[in-house]
Amino acid sequence: MANKDTEKNQESGEKSDDKKGKGGLLKFILIPVILIVQAVGAYFLVFNVLLEHPNKEKNAQKTNHLEVGYFFELNDIVVNPSSTSGKRYLVMEIGLEAKEEKVIAEAESKEIWFRDAINTLLTNKTDAELLNLSKRSLLKKEILKLVNSRMKEGTFSKVYFKKYIMQ
Repeated sequence: MANKDTEKNQESGEKSDDKKGKGGLLKFILIPVILIVQAVGAYFLVFNVLLEHPNKEKNAQKTNHLEVGYFFELNDIVVNPSSTSGKRYLVMEIGLEAKEEKVIAEAESKEIWFRDAINTLLTNKTDAELLNLSKRSLLKKEILKLVNSRMKEGTFSKVYFKKYIMQ
């Protein structure tokens, strides 16, 4: 009788070992598959949903064209600011942007007036005003208003400082 009990225990032990063996093999297959699926899902979630895709930026840059108008340049403007007694000077190069080419043609005929008006404007500024970065946008607006006041064929839309050196 003891033999029969040990045989039954051995048979049930073999069956439990088979179940453990199949379960262990199943774990070795399922765990890597689940990890791979999670990794792929996380990749797509992070790069397509949470972060902007780099190709989207390239496509957006291709579609956003920078429209540039026509330019008129005033080079080598050199002035002594007020209150410097000639000890300091400002060297500038200015670019004026217009949307129409006829504005540039008119500006070329008025270059001498532009230079004189801008020189007068700049020499009436102190060196502190010209060095202050926050006041440069105001200076651009003043120059634009001054130049556009003499234009008849059209107006300039923007002022750019190509060179701005205070010595």
